[in-house]
Amino acid sequence: MGSIVKKILTCLVLLGCLSAGFSQTMKNPTRAVLYSAAFPGGGQLYNHAWLKAGLVMGVQGFLIGSAAWHGSEKAHWKKLAESEPNEFLSQQYLARSRDYGDDLKNDLWWMGITAGLSMLDAYVDAHLSDFEIQREEIRLRFENGALLLQYSF
Repeated sequence: MGSIVKKILTCLVLLGCLSAGFSQTMKNPTRAVLYSAAFPGGGQLYNHAWLKAGLVMGVQGFLIGSAAWHGSEKAHWKKLAESEPNEFLSQQYLARSRDYGDDLKNDLWWMGITAGLSMLDAYVDAHLSDFEIQREEIRLRFENGALLLQYSF
């Protein structure tokens, strides 16, 4: 129980340290990627994309839990296979262990893919954080059958 409390406190301290940069109006894309790499959904939190952050945390949390479960099941069935004197049952247990190993590999691949997409999303969102401000400087007008683009400096 003590280790769980330590992990929770570590996460809270980490989020507290990260929150100092969350209040910036201009976002740093590199910082967003680093936050996203350090903590699932961290880059989205930094960019104030709350819904995306929750989605990323949920998906990554599910995949981490699934990988942990598949890893423990793989070890369990392998241990049963090694201790089984019956050759037929031993082969069945090894096959089950390989199946869980395949599921574990799939979970790890999906974790990598979702982490990469999360970092890419955080990077792009940070670059577009001042889009609303820049949009006010650009004007599109239709005059005399022509499209005019006006940009204010």
